Amino acid sequence: MKQFSIIEDEVSYDLCTTYNNSVDRFLSRNFRDNGTLESCTRFEHVIENNYFSLIHQFDTFCNRDWLVPLTQSFHLLGVLIGGIVANHLLKMISPRETMLIGMISQIFFGIATGYAPTYLLHILFRAAVAGTCSLQCIGIMILSDITLGKYRATVVSQFEQFWALGLILLPFVGGWWSSWALVYVAITLPTFILMFLYPFIPDSPRWLIKHERVDDALNVLLDAAKINGKNDISKEQLRHKLEMMSIESKKEPLEPSWWNLWDGNFAFKRKLIVAHLGWSIYLMLHFAYLLHVRDMGRNYLQINTVMIGVCEVIGTLIALYLILYTTKKWMWMSLLNIVTSFVACSAVFVPYTVPPMYRIVIYMITVVIAKATVSTSLAVFITCNPEIVTKDKKRLCNYSAMTCSRTLVMISPFIDYFAKYGQLIPQYIMAVMNITISLLIMTCIDTPRTVPMQKQNNEVQIYQIPVTNTAGSNAESTQQ
Repeated sequence: MKQFSIIEDEVSYDLCTTYNNSVDRFLSRNFRDNGTLESCTRFEHVIENNYFSLIHQFDTFCNRDWLVPLTQSFHLLGVLIGGIVANHLLKMISPRETMLIGMISQIFFGIATGYAPTYLLHILFRAAVAGTCSLQCIGIMILSDITLGKYRATVVSQFEQFWALGLILLPFVGGWWSSWALVYVAITLPTFILMFLYPFIPDSPRWLIKHERVDDALNVLLDAAKINGKNDISKEQLRHKLEMMSIESKKEPLEPSWWNLWDGNFAFKRKLIVAHLGWSIYLMLHFAYLLHVRDMGRNYLQINTVMIGVCEVIGTLIALYLILYTTKKWMWMSLLNIVTSFVACSAVFVPYTVPPMYRIVIYMITVVIAKATVSTSLAVFITCNPEIVTKDKKRLCNYSAMTCSRTLVMISPFIDYFAKYGQLIPQYIMAVMNITISLLIMTCIDTPRTVPMQKQNNEVQIYQIPVTNTAGSNAESTQQ
């Protein structure tokens, strides 16, 4: 049965149903009697371009097409579980050791995912791979501990750059392999390289001091001093100072409970709720826009994926500017998202008289513009979310908001599922979500400048940004 493709305006065929008398019609050459439609019960795949996809192996199409967003949701479930596991592992082992566990586990589960014989094993292994990536992303905690002030704000906000780089390289990696299984193995191979670089990865001095590993912390700091050309440091004095810091850390009060995080007046609670929702919705939009690229046509998937990666780089750079050089970063971030969301909605005004390829180009431009500001928002939340609460609750606030976002983000793959009813419907849904949460953030959240520069006694006093374990994702950091 012929139908009109909503993706690229081309005439295609409904491969999920057939006429009950199709054989008789063909033999008798009587095509006027249509008969009744019936769902197909068996399929024979014709492999194009010698590429064997996940859809081919597990028949995830027609009435089973909901299995595609389900496997993506399991990936995001793995990110959530990985972040929770990392948080508990940090009570016993250091961030550097946690990263090593993630590297070794990812190699095993990555190869296992590529060769999983059943759909159930595939989604379980895929969740495990995502969890191991969360363990590796604990490296952001190390970066935040060995930097300060504007340098810390820079490395934390730009952490997503590496995810964007991976996204840009993904089409080139996928072009070398003939099946999705080999692609999965291929994206696991860089972890072997990371294993060789592991001896050069420093550990978190703060974690080592807190857990009475003074000698290890001393070695990290001495190596840092040597690299920075500071050779006038007394090893014994530094050791004594670290020992005193370790003793003092034992006297610190216990971290407040999750319920204590919400202590405060109505305005504070409202701000905290909006912060949790904001991080969650922007993370949902982050993944939903990535998946929405498929709706712009399979023929343009590779170039569109590269464009999404490039706009993510631009978005994080915009976030860095807002964080370092503005006093109203939340307001400007929200305004940017509102404007770009209206740009995304403007795709509906593109006339159908425009040739399909040019129309897809215009659609994609509206998508990447909106995606760039979503990346800006995620970078701002990752860096500045702790500013909402007092010093003793900063780590807990970040962990709470991050866990909330990773829980709700599992819904995001199903946003793109609505593309079956219209190519631009997911885009409208995401634009409405973006405008709504941006208005809430603009009216409810306002914090001081992240890195205030105040000259006192001819010295620059720099506000320090506490950063918790942001192990995540693909975005995500994912995470984040």
